[in-house]
Amino acid sequence: MYLPELGTLRAELRAAGVFEHCELRSWLKLTLLLAGVAGCFVALAWAGFWLAFVAIPVAAVLSTSAAMLGHEGSHRAFSASPFRNALLAYVVFPLFSGLGSLYWREKHDRLHHGHPNVEGVDPDIKPFPFASSRRDHERCGPGERWFQRRFQHWAFWPMSTLMALGMRRSSILYLIRYPRTHGFTRAWWIDLSCILAHYIGWLAIPSLVWGPLIAFAVYSAMWGVVGVCLALVFAPAHIGLPIMAEQHHDWLHQVETTRDLELPRFVSFFFIGLDYQLEHHLFPKIPHQHLPRAAALTAAWCARHGVVYQSEPYLAALADSARFMARAWSRDATVPVEVRAGLVERAAA
Repeated sequence: MYLPELGTLRAELRAAGVFEHCELRSWLKLTLLLAGVAGCFVALAWAGFWLAFVAIPVAAVLSTSAAMLGHEGSHRAFSASPFRNALLAYVVFPLFSGLGSLYWREKHDRLHHGHPNVEGVDPDIKPFPFASSRRDHERCGPGERWFQRRFQHWAFWPMSTLMALGMRRSSILYLIRYPRTHGFTRAWWIDLSCILAHYIGWLAIPSLVWGPLIAFAVYSAMWGVVGVCLALVFAPAHIGLPIMAEQHHDWLHQVETTRDLELPRFVSFFFIGLDYQLEHHLFPKIPHQHLPRAAALTAAWCARHGVVYQSEPYLAALADSARFMARAWSRDATVPVEVRAGLVERAAA
């Protein structure tokens, strides 16, 4: 198969200015999002807990968008300054969200971006206790296998409420194990300090005001809704596309395992560019403000070079991901050459 040089697309995108940072706009957006979260909790404290059914979901949506801005800092797409990229990542991930920055870099930046949809490597396609392929299913313990056979077809979305809390647990375990191989680095101490400050600010201090039970209930409810929001952002972009038994070591692997999500502009605002997953995976340093322009140029470039450009309406991709997860544990991962052959046939058609 003829594989065009990705550098030509990169040069076209660079000439269009899509790699230029929009740092001030992003700081203002983050300030607006965090102010909205704070406003929700002020309203909750002032009006009483009857408002929780409105305030908590709104705060969760705003918090998810704030987390996506932290994700941009981790990819160094937020600023030209390495310091301010790191600052944003620490403020949004461990301090605000309770999610370790070191853990996120390993899980997301290295494993997911480096190996999307690769069986046994990409952690995003095997959220505990689910499986995305037969081999993943067979590697699980007997209890997990029983759960997958009996409940996976309906439990994925309800259990996404545990996603944010589960990633916190994984963050803490990663932070405990990290010094064994890397030592007590400066980044480790910053991560630890921010995570401790997170729990003091989100649980210890509110417990003095509302009592431990109410503080924990509010915290769990909001971050539970954030888990659902995270699943709604990430799952349709990859789940439903081929699970690879091995990896193609070229840029086209990203195209084979990623799709864009077509959304109304108002909803797209809250995705912070992650509805343009294909462009984000090919060029993770493009700021989210420029991804719509990058998507138009990438789609045109793919059309000129006979490369399939995968983009679907959001609800169709969401339904596809739900259908896939229902029986994913019983399906074998696809051999990469078969995926590539299917992509060639679609391009020819």
